[in-house]
Amino acid sequence: MVFQDYALWPHLVARENVAFALRRRGMARSQRSAAAAAMLERVGLGALSERYPNQLSGGEQQRVALARALVGGTGLLLCDEPLSNLDADLRERLRIEISSLVRTAGATTVYITHDQAEAFALADKVGVLERGRLVQLGSPEEIYTSPATAFVARFTGLAGELPVRLLADRARNGTIEVAPSTGGLELARPLHARAGKLGGDARDGLMAIRRAAVALCSPEGGEHHLLGIVTDVAFRDRGYEHAVEVAGAGTIAGVLAPERHGRGTLVGLRFESAGCYVFDVTMSEVSR
Repeated sequence: MVFQDYALWPHLVARENVAFALRRRGMARSQRSAAAAAMLERVGLGALSERYPNQLSGGEQQRVALARALVGGTGLLLCDEPLSNLDADLRERLRIEISSLVRTAGATTVYITHDQAEAFALADKVGVLERGRLVQLGSPEEIYTSPATAFVARFTGLAGELPVRLLADRARNGTIEVAPSTGGLELARPLHARAGKLGGDARDGLMAIRRAAVALCSPEGGEHHLLGIVTDVAFRDRGYEHAVEVAGAGTIAGVLAPERHGRGTLVGLRFESAGCYVFDVTMSEVSR
C-alpha cells in the first residue's frame, strides 16, 4: 500500500524503510538490503538510500513509499491518493513514474484519487463512486464521453449546467432538441444535446456542458445559442479562460478563447452537441 501521507518510519533510512517490507518473510538481512537498494535505484533514489525521511523532499519520500510497496512483488497495489500532498509539477512527474513502475512490475493497482485528470491518465478502468455506491465503471473514454449520471458528468469536468426543456423525441443520431426551461432565457437557434438517462414522461431536464463543447462567438448574428456577460477572465497557456454569466441560468466557466474578452463584455455562447448531455431533472437532483 502507498499511503497519502507516506507513512515512513522516521528512525530508519530510506533503504531500511524499503527493506522493512521483506523482514516478515524471513529474508536474510543481506538479501533484504540488496533488494531494497535495487528498488531504490529503479525509483531514482539510489544515491539517497542512506538518508532519513526528514532529509528527503516530499517527492523523494513518496518514491520511497512506492519502492517499499513494490519491493515485495505482491502483484496487488493500493494507492491512497499518493500524490495529493505534492505540488502540480512534481505530481505530474511522479504520475508518469508510477504508471511506468507498476506496469513494469506487472502489478494490478487500485488507485484512489479525487483528480479526474490523474485517474484518466493512469487507469485502464475507472470506477466512479457516489456516496459509497459504484455508479459507473468503464474505460476513461467511456466515462468521459458517455457519463451515466449528472454526478459522473460533474465529477469528470463541466463548464456548467443549464435547465432545459425537451422539445423533440430522441433523434436517430442519439441527440434531442432542447430549449431553456426557466428564467426567461432566449435561445437564438435550435440546440441539440446527447441524451443521458431520461425518465419516460419527464420533459424537464438538466444539460451538462463540457468545457470543450462551448465556445465564445459574436453576440451579433445567428451563430450563438445564448448571450452572457463575462464576469472573469484568466490567462492560461492555451489562451484565455472566461467565466460567462447567463441571466437566469448561472455561470458557464472555463470557456477558452484565443483572445481576451474583458469583464462586463457581452458575448455569445455556442454549444456543440457532442459535449452536451441531457439528464432527467429528477434523477439529476438525486445525484447532486
